[in-house]
Amino acid sequence: MRRPLVVWWVKRDARLADNACLAEAAAAGDDLLPFHCVEPSMLSADDCSAMHAHASWQAVAALRESLRARGADMVIAHGEAVEKLAKLHRLLPFTRLLSHEEVGNNLTYRRDLAVAAWCRANGVEYREFPQQGVRRGGINRDRFRKFWLSRVASMAPLPVPEIRQSAEVRALAAATGFPPLAAYRDQPGWQEVSEEAGQATLGDFLGRRGRLYRGGISSPNTAFEAGSRLSPHLTWGTITSRQAWHAAQERLRSLDPADPSTPRWRRSIAAFLSRLAWRDHFTQRLESEPALEFRGPHPCYRDIPYENDPRLLEAWRAGLTGYPLVDAVMRCLAATGFVNFRMRAMAVSFACHALHLDWRLIHPPLARVFRDYDPGIHLSQLQMQAGVVGWNAIRIYNPSKQLAEQDPACAFTRRWVPELADTEPQRILQGDMPPGYPPPVVAFAPRARHMADILYGIRKTAGARSETPGVYARHGSRRPERNFRRRKPKAPPERTLFDGLDAGDE
Repeated sequence: MRRPLVVWWVKRDARLADNACLAEAAAAGDDLLPFHCVEPSMLSADDCSAMHAHASWQAVAALRESLRARGADMVIAHGEAVEKLAKLHRLLPFTRLLSHEEVGNNLTYRRDLAVAAWCRANGVEYREFPQQGVRRGGINRDRFRKFWLSRVASMAPLPVPEIRQSAEVRALAAATGFPPLAAYRDQPGWQEVSEEAGQATLGDFLGRRGRLYRGGISSPNTAFEAGSRLSPHLTWGTITSRQAWHAAQERLRSLDPADPSTPRWRRSIAAFLSRLAWRDHFTQRLESEPALEFRGPHPCYRDIPYENDPRLLEAWRAGLTGYPLVDAVMRCLAATGFVNFRMRAMAVSFACHALHLDWRLIHPPLARVFRDYDPGIHLSQLQMQAGVVGWNAIRIYNPSKQLAEQDPACAFTRRWVPELADTEPQRILQGDMPPGYPPPVVAFAPRARHMADILYGIRKTAGARSETPGVYARHGSRRPERNFRRRKPKAPPERTLFDGLDAGDE
């Protein structure tokens, strides 16, 4: 007698280990058909790029090889999800559809609703399983830490189960094609995204590179090595926060108290674990209030009079602002898809506060050059660095000061801005640029002060003061992170131009 057929809809969960969809199918003894759909509507979205298509391709292609090594295969479809699921259902009627709970943007949300409606209309049971420490529909912020730990820390990662697949199902899956790598414009600077690469990156970080994590992730020169480099894997689902959390705990237990490097290891792993929680904290904001994709969380900051000059937007996007560190960051992102958090924050702050560009305007072009683009984290960080959330310190980074502090030898800058490769660092630090490099597109100080006046002016209004506690209650963090005791928001700081991050952000 034929076993019931269940379809695992592979989205951003291209892995075998710690996968609830696989565990569910194995526990029920069902015939499993993994299914991935390359959707034109997703590829044509304004926040999607070839870099993202390639990451998804790489992850799914590696998953398919892992399945084949276990005597199974997967269907690769090209088209919109509902259309292709309907066609698959006609070929091989299936009774259940499984996927992870994707916390994406409005486009993926509407797609998921359409799939759920199709399942109801065709008698297919549809179940979604969480793979993050994020609660569907929102959560009281005072309970977030406890909930997050229940998802991430309280249960060990799921092992790879037995995959049952009949010869008929396997034959259908094997007949489906998949475009070659060349179709996705591979670039040598792009980080590999696959389950195997994710595990190797995690092992290398906890075994070797991670000792320098705390303190080493501030500089763009050291962050490529000292950072975990797990963000693309977490974004595309080739590894989970739960796997990373438990591996980090195991590493902590293995540390030798007599080893002189142990204290630094402990501090670095603690900082890494804190950032794992922060990651889902920001994603939870978007899940709790999906409208944040289109508007800021604080109503009093939604009508800032940005200039939105298209020439300044293009100069920023292309790395031609005349500010060397900003330009190096934007060109590095375009080539590799990665820079560290401090440099990302500086690039956003410069665009909003010095170029007077709306965070909604810079959202798509910046998303397209992040290999690890995750809508929840990306949008939350844009709003924070733009200073429109209402309760955080307004951070306005001076790119010249950041250059002197984070890249004093101009190694990062000269690598990514070849026009400056032969220029002495001292000349670059002093602003004495060679011919061929553009002059500054704006004068930083007066424009930054003007935007600070606007933001602090809003903050001091009666309307903002009355709205801020409610916005904080919905979206604010409950620090300190070590014990997550409830903390009331501090009074807004006096007007200051911030040249770096608060200590808690590093």
